[in-house]
Amino acid sequence: MIIIIGGGIVGTAIAYYLSEAGLKDITLIEKEKFLGTQVTQYCSGGVRHQFTTPINCQFSIESMKTIRELADQIDYKKYGYLILDMKEGITEPRVKMQNELSIASEILTPAQIKKRFPFINVEGVVSGSFYKEDGIADPAALLEFYEKGARKNGVKFQMQTKIKSLKDLKADWVILAAGIQSKELGKTIGLDIPIVDRRKYVFQIEGFDYDFPLVMEVPTGWYIKKEGNDALVGMSGKIESKAFEKQEESLEETIEASIHRVPEVEQKGLKKILSSMSDETPDKHAIIDSPLPGLIIATGFSGHGFMHSPATGKIVAALVKGKKPIIDVSELKLKREQIKETIAI
Repeated sequence: MIIIIGGGIVGTAIAYYLSEAGLKDITLIEKEKFLGTQVTQYCSGGVRHQFTTPINCQFSIESMKTIRELADQIDYKKYGYLILDMKEGITEPRVKMQNELSIASEILTPAQIKKRFPFINVEGVVSGSFYKEDGIADPAALLEFYEKGARKNGVKFQMQTKIKSLKDLKADWVILAAGIQSKELGKTIGLDIPIVDRRKYVFQIEGFDYDFPLVMEVPTGWYIKKEGNDALVGMSGKIESKAFEKQEESLEETIEASIHRVPEVEQKGLKKILSSMSDETPDKHAIIDSPLPGLIIATGFSGHGFMHSPATGKIVAALVKGKKPIIDVSELKLKREQIKETIAI
């Protein structure tokens, strides 16, 4: 018997790939009424290859194979990603490493950025990078694909069920993919899982009815992305012990950063204010590890769970079957040296 705790995009992907691998007697347990209501529903939908560490790039390379295959089903749009760097010496090593992995990202000067994307204020920008194969897709559609496939393969979904302790579970394998709840469940068996809940506040701005890349700024985490005929703008939020406790401060910072980088924002109407959440580790890399016999942790994706869910599901399925996974995840052990990711959102 295999029990998966957590019904977000990662847990559901794991259920799908376990069942696709021919494994039986799989149950996914979720404390909410519906799948994906904790973090997945807040996902920006970005899919990108441009990370600062090889391991995250490798997860993107593998996951994008699936995202491209499902492009029509999950509304994958190749708008590209433009990353703006505010400090010297950051862009070049990042792009060099990506190019060595066959990711054809390119370095842009501020002048080149302004010429190609005239709506951007390049004040303070030292350099940037761009990759045309990055873009956006629909998290809800991918979640639905995984759920339908898993159910068809016989996976049972036990909703509105809260697990109080991992000690209470009787199974051959327990897969802990419960996001921020993984921390408290880990404590029940003496594991310290270092994840925190980080919330971001996002504005939907109306009237950006033209194609533009998802633009990110390092190190602030500010971004703008296309959303239908509108745009979403947001910025890295604060760690919160309870929901919305720093909302006013974060909203003001996001407004100021957005008007500075894209002056056109000030002339547009504000359609709505949204919220985004992620379960984040200190080094912004996921934890994928089997620290105890019969237990696999797959959590702390730091905002990358949606885009990296295909690779993660396949990796966990391989670990359960005792096979070599498609990516060496030894760097992602629970107890590890930090492998800092600087452009995570």
